[in-house]
Amino acid sequence: MANTGIEETSLERMEALLSHSAMGVHVLFDNTTIANVLKEVTDDKDFYSFDKMKKVQDVMTELIAKKTYFEKMAYLQALDPESYQMLVRAYFHIVENTVRANHEHAH
Repeated sequence: MANTGIEETSLERMEALLSHSAMGVHVLFDNTTIANVLKEVTDDKDFYSFDKMKKVQDVMTELIAKKTYFEKMAYLQALDPESYQMLVRAYFHIVENTVRANHEHAH
């Protein structure tokens, strides 16, 4: 059970990143990269294949496990282009759903 504290800390760090992103402050991705990745999305069906979802989960889990901003940035820069793009897409799906859920909760 020693991992529980580590997992909670990782989740807290991820929640902090998501809350900043929900307010429009994207500390991990620059606006140009975000725009380029998201403008290329025309159909999400391929994105939800089992293999791609597994890869996104693995990449996101590894990102969350990085403790510092610099470790996260180094990890992102080391990703292959496809993994990076999938991570950006997944990240912004999560941000969008977080904003939507918080907005619905407020009403």
